[in-house]
Amino acid sequence: MATRSQVEQYIPVAGETYDVVVAGGGPAGLGAILGASLQGARTLLLEARSFFGGVAAIALWMPMNRLLLNGGGRGGVHDLFVQKIKSFGPLAWREGKRNFIDGDGLHIHPDYLRLACMELLEEHGCHYRLYSPVTGVLMDGHTVNGVVVTGKEGRQVFSAGVTVDATGDGDVANLAGVEMVQGREEDGRSMPVSLVFALANVDVERLFDFLQDSKRFNALLDEAYGQGYKVAAWYSFDRTTLPGVVSVNNGALRDIGNIDATRSHDLTVAERLGIQVATDFVRLARDKRIPGLEDCGLMRVGAAVGVRDTRRIVGEYVVTLEDAESGAEFDDVIARKYGAVDANQLYIGQMKSGFAYPYRSLLPRTVDNLLVAGRCGSATFLGHAAGKSMGNMMELGQAAGVAAALCVDQGVTPRQLDVRKLQAVLRQMGVHL
Repeated sequence: MATRSQVEQYIPVAGETYDVVVAGGGPAGLGAILGASLQGARTLLLEARSFFGGVAAIALWMPMNRLLLNGGGRGGVHDLFVQKIKSFGPLAWREGKRNFIDGDGLHIHPDYLRLACMELLEEHGCHYRLYSPVTGVLMDGHTVNGVVVTGKEGRQVFSAGVTVDATGDGDVANLAGVEMVQGREEDGRSMPVSLVFALANVDVERLFDFLQDSKRFNALLDEAYGQGYKVAAWYSFDRTTLPGVVSVNNGALRDIGNIDATRSHDLTVAERLGIQVATDFVRLARDKRIPGLEDCGLMRVGAAVGVRDTRRIVGEYVVTLEDAESGAEFDDVIARKYGAVDANQLYIGQMKSGFAYPYRSLLPRTVDNLLVAGRCGSATFLGHAAGKSMGNMMELGQAAGVAAALCVDQGVTPRQLDVRKLQAVLRQMGVHL
């Protein structure tokens, strides 16, 4: 049982210096901080929100796909994470879906997930702090030496031997002046920004039996849209750890237009219309007597909208759709991406599951002492969409964290690191390269 004094030993004092500072506490950030800590680095994880876990904690039992590999372990941080989640028992998790987009994952209760993240950090000696958005960087020429956060206390500084940007939006890289791209190349379009919600008082088996007839369900939605209900572009339903409760992912309001999730204006629009989609779905489900949902109620919406893509760095190598489709191999492979190409309605397709991801895609071209992991890594729009599942993002983060720790230990920059030494450590951790 944690006490205040036990917890406070992991919360940093402003101005402290660390071997590795990781910004962003989603799957990529968790992979990075634990990967670095496992190599003996003194580590700090900073998160802008009030919890760790990223979209999985925001989005209410959304499956964390690709935490496993063909039902078995992926090694390293993945195995630690899965073991921790499963230690809480069936109230905390259940097996995920098994289709070509979603697979090898877990549905995790969002609050058990938050607790699991903190316990893992404490067990591995990681310092951490919430409510700590990165608002600046410490720079010496083109070299990043740490970050600035701005909380209620004001501006505070944390110095780092190497910094890992796992913010999803590439906030650290953007502040450091790294070249960034955003959206689909031909028109700047982003994937939908969605507010996930959970429904209670559901006859779950009757609902899932009904959903097998997708044409009937879609026709009902089209009818409701024509009658003025605020209907999403699509809906996806997930079982949860609670009886009578389902989680509802969606493609955001039909005809909402493009949402740029790096703009507070657009995020406000997405939140406002997202809550309307959630409440209107309850109303239409009850009015239309959708089987299993006749008496449903809105349990809650997610803690924030879920974002699928924003900024991506231009790195030493840019991962492409062609790499995914051809099953690319690289001499500097440090992770593999499994699954399918899922850009939601903008593009869905097959790829060679397990294609290689190169170390060079973690490296910004012109800025040193910075590694970038997760969805803000170096890729085209569809290169990112290829295998963008949370388990894959955790593996990219793990590689960045281990690399950062090795750099500090060896006194080299990430660009100077011998990738063969990084690969050797990852293999020793049980990672399938």
